[in-house]
Amino acid sequence: MTIPCDTVLASAAHPAAQLGHIFYFTVLPILLVAGLGYVLQRRLGLDMPTLVRLNFYFIIPAMVYVSILTSRVNVAEIGRVLGFCVAVQAGLWLLTLGAAAVRRVPRDQWRTMLMSTMLYNSGNYGLPLQDLAFKRLGFGGLAASLQIFVMLFQNVLGFTVGVFLISGGRKDAHWREQLMHIVKFPSLYAIVAALVTIQIRLWLGDDAARVASHLAPFWQAIQYVKEGFFAIALGTLGAQLATVRNDGLRYPVTLTVVLRLLAAPAVALGAIYLLGLEGLMAQVLLISTATPTAVNAMLLCLEFKNHPDFAARSVFYSTVLSPLTVTLVIFVAQGGFLQRLALP
Repeated sequence: MTIPCDTVLASAAHPAAQLGHIFYFTVLPILLVAGLGYVLQRRLGLDMPTLVRLNFYFIIPAMVYVSILTSRVNVAEIGRVLGFCVAVQAGLWLLTLGAAAVRRVPRDQWRTMLMSTMLYNSGNYGLPLQDLAFKRLGFGGLAASLQIFVMLFQNVLGFTVGVFLISGGRKDAHWREQLMHIVKFPSLYAIVAALVTIQIRLWLGDDAARVASHLAPFWQAIQYVKEGFFAIALGTLGAQLATVRNDGLRYPVTLTVVLRLLAAPAVALGAIYLLGLEGLMAQVLLISTATPTAVNAMLLCLEFKNHPDFAARSVFYSTVLSPLTVTLVIFVAQGGFLQRLALP
């Protein structure tokens, strides 16, 4: 499928009006659902492991399967998404290490700082954000499908490079354990299942519609699960924030949050320009880098006892401040700036 290029946000009377429109219709719904999850966790003490597993093993795989099956993103487009992700991560790695050295961040905190800037919330936050940002333009499903491959890359990165990085190359962080984390990632199987289903549909040809009619109850069941994604994912995000111990926004957490929310989209703009990306794909990929630090970064730091409080504060403050920066990045992505940035 060809990614559309005419997805520029309709001009409003003033840039401030566009920013307000983006915040109200795209970012505010995310805040409301996540805020409800935060309140419920504070008042009721939700069972977080169960809630996380419900997302991880049940809701997100259904979302992944349906999104890919209905969008028909092709292999070449997937390759461009993954190439962009590699370029952005390389840029963030160099930028974070450079900033840490210049600002004299203690060397024992460099690894945690790298984790907090390179791993971002591409699932619970990123997927709903992309759907809301592009639904009004008629491309919510396609945007979410592209975001799914960003999420897959982020999870593979976290359980390979991330584990090695945060463990300090320890011998007990065996490659087999890292591989098992990836193998256990349910969305990977959902992607494979969707691609296999697409191939079977092509093989069946004219008989595909008849076979699909017999499988309609199964498809409807998956649709029901998928439709619960946004509420459960964002509610879980809010509940996770409620469990983070907040010790204040102190240096170098401040620098980390700036790198995650502001520097990362700037690096993404450079990657978009160098790779010659345009249209919806460029917009989706730029917005994908604006999300806050992933909860996985905090969990890995906690697992390997590598400044977990630092990572937790990075998650908390980057998430709390992200509505402001995400609104700005969506404005840049959909306001025609990427078209002016495009290679001649």
